[in-house]
Amino acid sequence: MSTIPVQAQMTLEQLISAVKQLSREDLREFERQFAEWQRKPANGTKRRSNGKQAETDARLIEGTKSDLPAKDRRRLKRLSEKSELDVLTSKELAEYRKLAQRSEEIDVVRVEALAELARRRGKSLEEMMKEIGWRSGNDET
Repeated sequence: MSTIPVQAQMTLEQLISAVKQLSREDLREFERQFAEWQRKPANGTKRRSNGKQAETDARLIEGTKSDLPAKDRRRLKRLSEKSELDVLTSKELAEYRKLAQRSEEIDVVRVEALAELARRRGKSLEEMMKEIGWRSGNDET
């Protein structure tokens, strides 16, 4: 852990300057502890999530579970197999590209939701993935 000399009273700019001196590892730990501190009221007991925060977290969790409809997933898999064999028609190639792009867009939404949820809760992505039962786009459902 890094040691940074600080004055007893600091301006906001001085505090930010001190934080900028942290190593990447120490900065992640600082962010985790700061997020944890933000969730606690002054008396040290855990703050209960208000309804709005719980609702937002629920939406983020749902976002991490976004996926193509099963029919489209199966079709994408089949087209992918045909592509590997180099036997796609031009129509199938266009369909394959469209489905692959939709799948990638959904993956972006999923990862962004996961990252935001982890940030809000002060957890690593790995911890958050375990907590919500994350399934990758390649997992069978």
